[in-house]
Order: sequence, then structure tokens, then C-alpha cells
Amino acid sequence: MYYPKQLPYLLDKEFKENIKYTEYNIKELEEFAMCIWTMKSKKIIDKTIYNYILPDACIDIVINFTDKTICFAGFSRDTIAFELQEKIDFMGVRLKPSIFYELFSIQADKIMDSQIDFFKIEKDTNLDKIFNVEDEIERINIFKTYLLTKIKSNSDKKYTQIIEQLYNSPKEQTVLGIASQYGYNQRHLYRLFKKHYGISPKILLNILRLHLCLTLLLEESKSITDVMNICGFYDQSHFIKEIKKYTGFSPLELIENYKV
Repeated sequence: MYYPKQLPYLLDKEFKENIKYTEYNIKELEEFAMCIWTMKSKKIIDKTIYNYILPDACIDIVINFTDKTICFAGFSRDTIAFELQEKIDFMGVRLKPSIFYELFSIQADKIMDSQIDFFKIEKDTNLDKIFNVEDEIERINIFKTYLLTKIKSNSDKKYTQIIEQLYNSPKEQTVLGIASQYGYNQRHLYRLFKKHYGISPKILLNILRLHLCLTLLLEESKSITDVMNICGFYDQSHFIKEIKKYTGFSPLELIENYKV
């Protein structure tokens, strides 16, 4: 199952020391959301810490309790470094790819690589009470209740299922092959992907392959040779370059940091 890895505690050596990052898997939301996540400073931060966010084809709803703001945010192709200072208190939901369009009927590419105020889209929703709550579980329950009101039990799962199919066999996928499989020409496929995922088919394939590589390396302890074979890399230098492009580390460096 596609579950993108966000590794801020690996990608900045001071992150783990200063910030607590937690992901909660909520059963009632599992068909629509990867997780609800929280990020909170352990103390007032007197220097700059970086939160590196890997592209994952997901759009998040992000609550900033310090500034009392809520926004939608998504990132399409590059790893983004956010500066964190002083008091950090965030919570968010990582929506599965295609779910933003399903729930809000707005093309996903309108959100990718930008942040849009939550209340510009959810004009009739009032979540102000969440800013008056300190307890993390209570905050999550308020947020979960809101999300459950948005979920439609009869939602079309076609585009989430496509993600799973592409993720499970990246070695065999090409843009032309995907278009042929679903009976579209490449131009129409591009438009559909931009609408549902916010990114092109080629970029989506790269992102899915990246996260499969990370899962196989870090969670399943596969050898580099096995990962290359499963994910369709035929050249070790290209494989290393691709992982380093997104994380700043070679595969071996990531594995060593993950063990710490």
C-alpha cells in the first residue's frame, strides 16, 4: 500500500533533538487520508531548524496553532525546506492522492506548489474551537469529526486505486503504457492527472518510485541491488543520484541514519 515516508528527523540532524513529529493512523479515515500528523517543538527554538518535505503527491490540510491559521498545501516535484524557529505547533491531515479533488471539487493543480487559505475553500466551516484546545488527542478528535463530515461513502475510488497499481509495479510503467491501459491518449491522461493529482504522469511515477525505494530500503531492509531491480533502476549511479536529489543523502547514508 502506498504510504509516503516523510523523514524530517533524518534529513536535518537537529530536528529530532528539538521537535516531536508524530503520525496517527485513523481507522475511520483510512480510505481517504494517510494520517493525521503533529509537529511540536520541545522547547523554544533559538536557531533555525529545517523541516524537509519530500514530494508525495498528497495535499495536506495544515493547522498552525501558533499563528491560528489553516491552509491547504501540496508540493509537486521537489523537496521543500521549511525554516522552523521559536515555538512550533502544527497539526495536519495528509490526504491520499486524488482525495482533495474528490472532497472539494477543485482541481488538485490549483493547490500544488502553493498554500491556499482553508476558509477561501471551506467558507461555511467553523473550526475556531480547535485553537482553544491544548490536548493533542482532543485536537485530533475535533479535526477528525470535521473530516468525517466531508467524506462521501460513495466516492469514486478509481483514482486512488490507480495510485496503488502504479506504486506496486513502477518498473513496468510508462506514460504511454498508462494511457493505453486506461484507454486515453497522452494529452487526455495528462489533463486527468493534473485534475486529480495535481501533477503530470511522469512526475507522479517518479514520486511513487522514490517512496517505494525508501520503504524497501528503510522498512523492509532490502539490499540496494534488490531495490534497484524492483524499482526499475538499471544503473547504480543513477539510483544513488535520484535518492540523493530528494534527500541529500546516498542510500547507504539514509540506512545508517535510520538505524540511529
